[in-house]
Amino acid sequence: MLFRQKKHKRFNYVPRSLKEDSKEDSSLKEEWQSVRSSHKRKATSLSPLVTFMVILGMVIVLWMVLSNYEL
Repeated sequence: MLFRQKKHKRFNYVPRSLKEDSKEDSSLKEEWQSVRSSHKRKATSLSPLVTFMVILGMVIVLWMVLSNYEL
């Protein structure tokens, strides 16, 4: 009695994802998928090239400024 520890409480929680889907859930999922697919942006292959060019331009400008700077 003196050193007996209490047992952990157990809960009967079941996540929503594991519960049986109702008609409302399935229609909501279908609606969400259709909205999500219609609003996806397509990644362009030009984006990394533009980023690289901007960084390269900044390095060149910094190089020119620092090369004209004398101590």
